[in-house]
Amino acid sequence: MTFGTPPPQTLWASATAPLADFRRSLPMSDCGELLRAATAWVDTERPVTSLGVDDLPVGALAGFLDEVRDELTTGSGFVLLDGVPVEDLPLPLIERVFWALGLRLGTAVSQSVMGERLGHVRDMTQSDPHARAYRNRSELTPHTDPADILAFLCINPSASGGVSRFVSSMTVHETLRRDRPDLLKRLYRGYRYHRLGEHRPGSAPITEHRVPVFSDHAGHVSCRYVRQYIEVAAHEDPDIDLDATDREAFEALEALAADPALHHEFTMRSGEAVFANNFTVLHARSSFQDVEGAAPRHLLRMWLSTEPRRPLTPNILHFDGEPGVPAVEGRMPSYETSVEVH
Repeated sequence: MTFGTPPPQTLWASATAPLADFRRSLPMSDCGELLRAATAWVDTERPVTSLGVDDLPVGALAGFLDEVRDELTTGSGFVLLDGVPVEDLPLPLIERVFWALGLRLGTAVSQSVMGERLGHVRDMTQSDPHARAYRNRSELTPHTDPADILAFLCINPSASGGVSRFVSSMTVHETLRRDRPDLLKRLYRGYRYHRLGEHRPGSAPITEHRVPVFSDHAGHVSCRYVRQYIEVAAHEDPDIDLDATDREAFEALEALAADPALHHEFTMRSGEAVFANNFTVLHARSSFQDVEGAAPRHLLRMWLSTEPRRPLTPNILHFDGEPGVPAVEGRMPSYETSVEVH
């Protein structure tokens, strides 16, 4: 078969693209208008997610954020932003500042069946032992999310662990094309995905179509990969068979994502934000542990849809109504399964 060709600017490796190349510093001298506007909304009854671009003007930051958006959509697909004001600020103000940044990069979409568009990433397993990944302290293997852009802001890092890893899925694609085109062909064929109970009423719990790990549509190579969804689907549906070649393909992809010569690995610090294009960048996280007496790990998260939308093959979508996860009243992002992915 013929594989797509990613544009050169989406290919990166630590040997040729040090982490500093992706780092941007938020110019605090340009943040005055945004901070004043965000502060004005803190003590009102307006929820943060109801605020629009006219409510939270960014003033002199506009040009800077345009450059960030261009880097995410047509460049490397990855930006590490430092200098976001979080120290000694109340959480509602931090939320409004981060929300304002997101408004300039895209449209926030639902992150779970609960419908939240500004999410809180922290360990919730004491109250929900089966909480979905972003509410769980376990390791997260390389994956993508069902939105165009992923955005994190670190308020408190974890006391132990919680190391983030980012790698260009386009570099992984090209390495497999060169070294193992047989496995890349299998990844292009794709797999049926379990929706872990976050599907709309009337929709099937497992996709009826194969979701390609890599696809090429209108000249755009894109990646969609969540191994847990694949493994749970095969575990629960006896008609789904994952053979030795499938598992070799998974292991090859994840070995490349774990290769220090290809990925960037770091622990997010307070005031750092990460933005990544889900279709060109894979992300992972080590397990973490909160420690009594220290502030627990706490990140804010947004999933953003961009305009114009990236050209995508329809089968890449595994939730009805993407981008994002459909909100369903009364459900929680929690699913009990014996399948473990490490």
